[in-house]
Amino acid sequence: IVNPIYYPLFENTSRYLVLYGGAGSGKSKFAGQKVLVQCLLQKHKILVVRKVANTLRNSCFSLLCSYVYEWGLDSVFKINKSEMTMTCFNGSVILFKGIDDPEKIKSIDGITSIWIEEASELSLEDFTQLDLRLRGVTDCDKQIILSFNPVSAEHWLKKRFFEGEAQSDTTILKTTYLDNHFLDEKYKEVLENLKETNPAYYKVYCLGE
Repeated sequence: IVNPIYYPLFENTSRYLVLYGGAGSGKSKFAGQKVLVQCLLQKHKILVVRKVANTLRNSCFSLLCSYVYEWGLDSVFKINKSEMTMTCFNGSVILFKGIDDPEKIKSIDGITSIWIEEASELSLEDFTQLDLRLRGVTDCDKQIILSFNPVSAEHWLKKRFFEGEAQSDTTILKTTYLDNHFLDEKYKEVLENLKETNPAYYKVYCLGE
């Protein structure tokens, strides 16, 4: 069910968990798995974010719904498809919101963890606003999961997490398609062919650079 390289991260409690690398490495799938496990083990209020709200339904929301059904948890989680919310029997809640409406984000209280999918789509100001939402005394370990492909050396993510002194309370994991045991052979060929057809894409999406 879980790629071995990610398995130890279920117990990771760093405030910032940075999952980056190439396409098809299973970053988003693991982030979704960890969100569900967090909700089962503790009473959480987890915010799942992308830059644009309407991209969430067919990505993160669809992914988490599929895990609920595959893992036989449909009696444990109540899914509201119209509102895009998931409520666990123990009171945990998962909300799916776009940062394109920042006022709605600011009005949400009691967030215990955040998953930012395609974090490279966000600005530094977007990230800072989300970081400020994660506050207050709770029994939960607070964490922001960032998943993304490293699209530009000039991006704020590189400056924020990869340059200068080591970032405190941060765990960083780089993965590529070779770390995903569930990836089909045809897709591997597509990625490897980029070496000849598009070297720039090969560096980003195949090598995760």
